[in-house]
Amino acid sequence: MPSWSALITRLQLGPAEEAAAVKAMLDKGLTEDGAAQALGWPKARVTARVKLLELPEKARELVGAGVIPLSAVDQLRAIGTVSPELLEVLVDYVDGDPDGHTWAASQLVSDPGYVLGNALRESDSKVFAAYLQQLPSGAVDELRLGKKATEQLAEAEKLHRQINQYAYGPPPIRFTEQDVDQARAAGVVIELEHSTPIIVDRPLYRELAKGAVKRTVEELREQAERAKTERKQNASRRNGSQSEDPVEGARREHGRRVRELGEQAHGANLDLGWALMNNLATVDPGDTTVAKFFVFGLLGGDYDGSPYTQSGDLVAELAVRGIRLVIEEFRADVTKTLKNGSRGKLRIDYGDPKQPEKAIAWLWKFIDGAKTAGELYGRALVVIAAEQYACRLVVPSSQQFGPKRWPSHKDHAAKALQKLAGPHLPATLKQLEKAIATAGAELHEAQEQARTESRNRTVVARTPSSEPDAGTIDEAAEPAETADEREPEDGDLVDVGCAVRSDGEGHSDTSPTAA
Repeated sequence: MPSWSALITRLQLGPAEEAAAVKAMLDKGLTEDGAAQALGWPKARVTARVKLLELPEKARELVGAGVIPLSAVDQLRAIGTVSPELLEVLVDYVDGDPDGHTWAASQLVSDPGYVLGNALRESDSKVFAAYLQQLPSGAVDELRLGKKATEQLAEAEKLHRQINQYAYGPPPIRFTEQDVDQARAAGVVIELEHSTPIIVDRPLYRELAKGAVKRTVEELREQAERAKTERKQNASRRNGSQSEDPVEGARREHGRRVRELGEQAHGANLDLGWALMNNLATVDPGDTTVAKFFVFGLLGGDYDGSPYTQSGDLVAELAVRGIRLVIEEFRADVTKTLKNGSRGKLRIDYGDPKQPEKAIAWLWKFIDGAKTAGELYGRALVVIAAEQYACRLVVPSSQQFGPKRWPSHKDHAAKALQKLAGPHLPATLKQLEKAIATAGAELHEAQEQARTESRNRTVVARTPSSEPDAGTIDEAAEPAETADEREPEDGDLVDVGCAVRSDGEGHSDTSPTAA
């Protein structure tokens, strides 16, 4: 009889089916350790499938179908433990629109709070949830905090303006760590990684909001009293010193105001960080506003032709070195007709590169014509890839600049561009690039061969000769030998079809004649 592990492996069950198998074993009385031993799995895997069983059926189906990643199970359990209704809203949001919310499922692991906020905004459900960080503007009326809280909020706004004459609107009403502890003790707060605590109990949230308004008013009263005392002290000093320079007094007052604003800046920066992390850390890739920021920010400003401002130089380079070479309307056939009526050597005029205005206008019109975020990204890639891969051999050598370098962290940009554009390059361009590379290799080989032959000739010319001195007569008075008959002497080179190497020694397939 096959083992449980072999049976499950043969059936190739998904996570949801594996969870059901684990449940069947637990229902028969096995513990998690026993189930792990029977299946031959690590206990952590069995525990993970048990956690999956704690989710509602629809969530388990989405996990089994791969819509929701397994790594998001812990976040879903944390939400469902505190508020099953809120989990249902979230699951419906992820499952409701596969085309539009695919990104949402992938963000459940890294930023579940952001996805949860989107789900609540788009849902008609009456489920309550709110971030327990700062009371939103308008929440006093929405929560119906009462007349007293409304009066306190009006007083807070007045005090805020007294303390800071440049203040606009009501002061921020923040919740404290004690408020979070109170919600945690009541079991109505969801705490997710990289997210602000979320409270799901409206009555408790109303009480915490009232306390936060009251606490803010008391803090502002103390600050206003301190500011009033400081102003009186400054006035007394000014009245007691008639010779004080008005300019110096204004400078001192300005310094005091800046110090007050500096104290507020600490909290404002923290508020900025929380707001950005919780609302902007994950964006919808289909949002055209996001696409416009990155595309137009990358391409830069409009071209003004000034060598001083250098505004729009990037766009000019992309237009001149890319668009101008690949779009037909920017080329003109200026091939001459010979006397015999036939066409001469092909000549194409691409216009003056120092006048890029028409190519730039075409580029911006092409970019501005995008209707969706994906189309905007794609058209920007078209413009960039045209400059990156256009063959420069069609223009004079003075215009044959190399492709633009896109420096980036770990060279991610250049690698991504090659991965995106590479599969779409035409076969004609690839064949041309291969032919250019072959011609370059042949040139290199010919140059190396010419250098080698030149060095060999130089070595032969510099080798010392062993001919006898002109004034010496051989005692034996033997007849003079011809060059072919004379035996080689030390230092002579024997020409028997060999080539002289660069080190001055010869090599040949023919053996030298014996003496």
